[in-house]
Amino acid sequence: MSLILAEFTQEKIPVHDLAKGMYVSSLDRPWVGTPFPLQGFYIRNDEDINKLSQYCEFVTVDTLKSRVPVKGCHAVPPRRYRPAGPGNATIAAVKKNAPACSLEKGKLVRNPKAYKRSLPLKQELNQASKLHIDISRAVDQVMDTLAAGRPVPLRPTRKIANRMVNSISRNPDAFVWIARIRDKDEYTYSHCVRSSIWAITFGRHLGLDKDSLENLALGVLLSDIGKADIPEALLVKDDILSDSEHEMLKKHVEYGVGILSNCKGINSEIISVVMTCHERHNGAGYPRGLKGDQIPLLGKIAGIVDFYDAVTCPRHEEAALSPSEAMIKLHHIRGNDFQEELVDEFIQAIGIYPTGSLVELSSGEVGVITEQNEGRRLRPRILLILDCYKQPLKKHREIDLQKTLHDANGGKLNITACLPDGAYDIDLSAFRKNFIGRFLGLGNALFHH
Repeated sequence: MSLILAEFTQEKIPVHDLAKGMYVSSLDRPWVGTPFPLQGFYIRNDEDINKLSQYCEFVTVDTLKSRVPVKGCHAVPPRRYRPAGPGNATIAAVKKNAPACSLEKGKLVRNPKAYKRSLPLKQELNQASKLHIDISRAVDQVMDTLAAGRPVPLRPTRKIANRMVNSISRNPDAFVWIARIRDKDEYTYSHCVRSSIWAITFGRHLGLDKDSLENLALGVLLSDIGKADIPEALLVKDDILSDSEHEMLKKHVEYGVGILSNCKGINSEIISVVMTCHERHNGAGYPRGLKGDQIPLLGKIAGIVDFYDAVTCPRHEEAALSPSEAMIKLHHIRGNDFQEELVDEFIQAIGIYPTGSLVELSSGEVGVITEQNEGRRLRPRILLILDCYKQPLKKHREIDLQKTLHDANGGKLNITACLPDGAYDIDLSAFRKNFIGRFLGLGNALFHH
């Protein structure tokens, strides 16, 4: 597992002590709501320091990346770090509340060299679209088999998880497009599929090895398998659940673990994901009320992606938060519901403007993010669909914000807002399906009539 402990390379210093060439790796406030790049940045001049002082009192500087000495930094080299789990965690360890990993003494950072994009979006999107159909069939087969009372064949589902990991490892943007499509008739299943996509994308960002990514994917895909034993009327109930109904619903974790424990080819790491994905960092989760590092790393990841998908793509679409709103909400509960370092990394992995998001630019134009620029997630590639007067463009035009820095009038060009589905009468669901179906050959199905 390609993670490193960086406590000796991170130095917290006052903003007024910064100097040109220092590398700022984190702020004393959330990145969201500031103009600074999520992945960190070098101090180029006094203007950068002055701008930082408007937002922060202290920042953290990476002493290894910095091009100049950092006052008071520790002259200790970084150590290689391998968490004590979840790869080595067993269900017995989880049941005994044994720590599955320990990240409290240092900051968790990703290994940027673990995975590189090896296929362009168009090629990977073609493969991912076909694979998505196979994923849906595999999950349906598992649930149908359970309903019939027969042993669950998980070999096909494991193969699907492996193919998902390979696809997202090659180019995560392709499957993120898939994740943004709602299936209103199959909420539980599509929620698990989307969450699995977010989980692999997050794990790829962290640099988890392929075996861990596959176990994570399969665990998240099967995390709601126990709902097969929950009355359907309870699963689809719109009203607020009573205390007894809520307790009954929570039993799906216990049921799911029981089902998987009797399946061939399921290892303890997969079952651990199912068992701990609803636990919370502060101990307020279920079923065992585990806290902190009693929760294995893959369980922590599963909990974050489950929350993110639940608030951005809830059963009732009108209650959905935009991706940026969801990230702000995650920031508010970081350190409580979820581990602080992992929330920070999740935001960097997914971005506050994920692929498929509808955004408005400083020019007044509106577009959909088609692809990320790794390392510059605030400056992705965007397909413009409305002009500055909010009128449909006759021909959609793609721009790369990493290369296009100014608008037609010479002003700085930035994303100013992440828009909700339906803004300016845009049928975003139709847009996403058209984009996947014909890549850039989009038609008039984009707009309501």
